Amino acid sequence: MQELPTTEDFNNIRQKIIDYLSRQGFSERKLLQKVTDLKKNYPKTKRYFFYTRPNVQKVIDEMKQEGYIDDLKYAKDVLRQLKDRKDGIQRIRQKMYRRLIPEKIISEVLGRWQQQGTKQDYSIIVRNAMQKKKRLEEKYPGKKNEYDRNQRMYAFLAQKGYLPDDIDKIINLLNN
Repeated sequence: MQELPTTEDFNNIRQKIIDYLSRQGFSERKLLQKVTDLKKNYPKTKRYFFYTRPNVQKVIDEMKQEGYIDDLKYAKDVLRQLKDRKDGIQRIRQKMYRRLIPEKIISEVLGRWQQQGTKQDYSIIVRNAMQKKKRLEEKYPGKKNEYDRNQRMYAFLAQKGYLPDDIDKIINLLNN
């Protein structure tokens, strides 16, 4: 006969989720993954015996109703943290996706941000790009290598997740 989880077991799950959330924000899916992985990682630990997907999901659903877990709010926080760093919009989207934020919410948050006409602060990426430009000028000196340097700078910025229009703006800032 299989044991059923007790109120204490659900409280343990809830406390573990609160412990994770007290250190940093998480999406619902990431929390579900982290908490259920405890049972896999510590199979002999009795405390984690009831850390199953349905039990953890039940606690997460309760905490969502109470307002402790909100993927939309979390996605906005992540965007606020990342938008004025060295990453472009595509890289921000990728980082949000890796944090297991649902694609629908990512699109909604980034779409609203772009519709508001809010511009990124390019100061950090311009500083990084200046350093990159200096290294490229040392490695590829002379006028004949200018095309090469520009191509490499474009690739550098594209890897950071910037779109072509943003790359043009950043390169113009570099050259002024």
